[in-house]
Amino acid sequence: MDPLSSVAIGVIVVATLYAVLRKALLSLVYAITVLTIFALQVVEPLVTFDLGLLYVPGRSPVPWTFITFQFVHGSLAHVLLNLTGFVFLTPVFEERVGSLPWAVLFFLGGAVGALSMIALSGGAFLLVGASAGLLCLLGAYGRLYRRERITLFLPVRGMPSLPVLYVVIGFLVLETILSLVPPGGLQGIAWAGHVGGLAFGFAAGPLVSRLSGRKARPVRPAHLEGLQDLATTPELRSSLEQATRADLPEVRQAWVEQFVRAVRCPKCGGPVRSSWGALRSDCGWRRPVRLR
Repeated sequence: MDPLSSVAIGVIVVATLYAVLRKALLSLVYAITVLTIFALQVVEPLVTFDLGLLYVPGRSPVPWTFITFQFVHGSLAHVLLNLTGFVFLTPVFEERVGSLPWAVLFFLGGAVGALSMIALSGGAFLLVGASAGLLCLLGAYGRLYRRERITLFLPVRGMPSLPVLYVVIGFLVLETILSLVPPGGLQGIAWAGHVGGLAFGFAAGPLVSRLSGRKARPVRPAHLEGLQDLATTPELRSSLEQATRADLPEVRQAWVEQFVRAVRCPKCGGPVRSSWGALRSDCGWRRPVRLR
């Protein structure tokens, strides 16, 4: 094994320990891990072959590559596509169910995706990429929270909000289309692994989510109810709805700030500002409200 491959494995271990000890989101920590390991791949291409899952008919893959193959990628575009899942799609799900169920689904989904490839490929291949694990997470997300909506991708005015199940299907379709790109594009993307991971997540999500002891239901911040009467336009109602649905505190706060920027004083029609636990207007109007 190349020395940089050993370094890459060390990065995975250290990142996991950091997330556990600091109670950080594994999804975001692994996003940084994937970028770090891709940099090592650029420096030493052997890292891809040491950590990727190599299957040759009649020979079993190296056992630990069922874990490590999800941290190496075939190209920069491949990395960026999967970072979309790590950074924008799965953190909310991890907040909901907890890091342990998230990790179990991610790694088991990746392993099931790899086994699906072995069963259906009929030949030798080198499997890389986190797509199977991410699609497993998205399958579980779509099963448990099928009525939830995801804003693509940040709380910015005009960004569409779609049911999570639509996002799951769209992510799968995009990955599948890219798997058909001829040489020079994204190579080595395995549609069989994608479908296997997605199906496993959809089936196992309700069982694995019980590991955290949390119920699969949305959190509705009660303190935002005091703003309902101020939501007098479709834009304001949409911002308030997105803030109410958001699970990540940072995302919820971003939507609330957008709401405050757009809302108008019910007394004078002028702009309002947030200060000292209340919304205020220059005319003297004041509404006590906790925005965080």
